[in-house]
Amino acid sequence: MRRTDDTRSGFDGGIAPGTFGVLAGVAEEVVVEPENLEGALRRMVVGLREGLGLRALTLSASVTEGRGLEARSGVAGGTAAELPILRGKKHVGTLRAYPGSLDDGRREVLRAAAGVAALALDAAYAREVAAQKTAQGSVVQIASEALGVIKEEGDLYRTVLVLTLELLDASGGAILLGDGGVVSLGFEGSEETLEALREVRFLGRSPWMGRIGGHHLLGVGLGGDEGAVFLTRPTRPYTEAEGVSLKLVARQLARARERSRLYASLERTSTEAISALAAALESRDDTTGEHIRRTQALAGEVAEEIGLRPEGIRVVKYAAMLHDIGKIGIPDSILNKPGGLTQEEWRAMRRHPATGADIIGRIAGFENVVEAVLAHHERHDGRGYPAGLAGDEVPVAARLISVIDAYDAMTNDRPYRRAMTHEEALAEIERGSGTQFDPAVVEALKTVLHHGRK
Repeated sequence: MRRTDDTRSGFDGGIAPGTFGVLAGVAEEVVVEPENLEGALRRMVVGLREGLGLRALTLSASVTEGRGLEARSGVAGGTAAELPILRGKKHVGTLRAYPGSLDDGRREVLRAAAGVAALALDAAYAREVAAQKTAQGSVVQIASEALGVIKEEGDLYRTVLVLTLELLDASGGAILLGDGGVVSLGFEGSEETLEALREVRFLGRSPWMGRIGGHHLLGVGLGGDEGAVFLTRPTRPYTEAEGVSLKLVARQLARARERSRLYASLERTSTEAISALAAALESRDDTTGEHIRRTQALAGEVAEEIGLRPEGIRVVKYAAMLHDIGKIGIPDSILNKPGGLTQEEWRAMRRHPATGADIIGRIAGFENVVEAVLAHHERHDGRGYPAGLAGDEVPVAARLISVIDAYDAMTNDRPYRRAMTHEEALAEIERGSGTQFDPAVVEALKTVLHHGRK
């Protein structure tokens, strides 16, 4: 009598009912949910061994570069019958049946199983390739967004290492610079590895992969003699996809570094222009030059005390240097007058913030400094000039300069009065806290002065 469930010509002779059902179930499961690949293939191997009455059955295959899988059922030994698993014309795995002597029926079932495994591997491969492309896009996007706002070259390197260690599952990273410098994270105590990496030579723009001291490494050159970035981890070799991701990040780094260097060049040029302006002001007013130097030093400390970031501290320091640059347009007769000023003279003096802002506004990249210079005579209560801004409407750099400018003016001689003591000046500043001055800045100034006078 012929079986009607899974028995076909040549398939009887000990093949259990439901064996073909195992194959159909695997194909459906993996095509619908490719992430179930390993579990589905293991179940297939177990079901086929039992259904075909084999002593053992094993499956080994490669899903993508760097990711393989194995499934086995029974105790393997002796000669095996091997059936290739092909994805197109590419050999991606093998089914091994024990014992190796198979009748035609069992061999045909296993050949069908190899085909099902190939389909399952295809589905999983397509899913992983899509995931890798998505991951690469995410890595590049995150790197682009992070590096696009950083101006200091050293910060660029540290940011790249933090990002790539997290996104590419590395335990350590190092950027070897063309000038011999090293920026590393997680490479502590690995001087021998770093020295070995200096000998790595890249072929064109291709990523380098290797193993040193038991660790898997991935490296990408930064172009020319500019150095290279390397990642390391103790387990799992790096894949081509990860190499592409690191290469894309390195490209973002190279672009950001060029921007950083251009910015630094512009910064040097601007600083030279600022120094020339400050020198011009100092030549007209002996008190102004020393006042600029003192307020700049104190402004940087107070800016750090209130928690400003490096860019904010930079703005404060430049604003401290340039806040009185508009006095260049004030006649010497007013600027150095020993007595009180007339109303007309006061109007001339009150124009110096706007004049200074106009001068600095001609320097590229100093927009935030312009705002601080224009507003450094505004008050916390809104009764200052030129715009009558109040509270947080006043740029933070201007709020700092307002307090520090007043403190320095009070503690140093002026043509029209003698200097106050530190205690007298600080008491006057505290009386103006909340009206003329920002209370938070006043407290920060007190803290800095207290530490500095110990």
